[in-house]
Amino acid sequence: MKRHIKYIIVHSTATFDPRQSQFYGDFHFVVEKSGEIKRIHAESSIIKNVSIADNEAIHIAYAGGRNAAGNLSDTRTPVQEEALYNKLIALTVKYPSARIMGHAEFEASSGCPGFGVKEWLKHYEPEIAVA
Repeated sequence: MKRHIKYIIVHSTATFDPRQSQFYGDFHFVVEKSGEIKRIHAESSIIKNVSIADNEAIHIAYAGGRNAAGNLSDTRTPVQEEALYNKLIALTVKYPSARIMGHAEFEASSGCPGFGVKEWLKHYEPEIAVA
């Protein structure tokens, strides 16, 4: 079943210890600290995460999002940040009418993903490898 995708929602997994087993059930994709992107669910699946948008959303998270004190914060590694950016670009090519938004733009109290997605996208300068 093909879905109309209106949103690409950025999350964190809200975890901080990479040695612990991670549960990634609430996302379509997760970007590991190494930059590896794991597909957790098919894009055709409706994931229950942000109730007002789930039917029209792709959910992508980066592994992390909590600092050593356990508070929500931006814990992305540089390679993770690059991989997240590249995946978001690929998803916007696939779903050109979709808007990239942070979870907190739907539910401010969530604090997720720990950084302002729109500001990050506005100012991020990706590494460009020239062959």
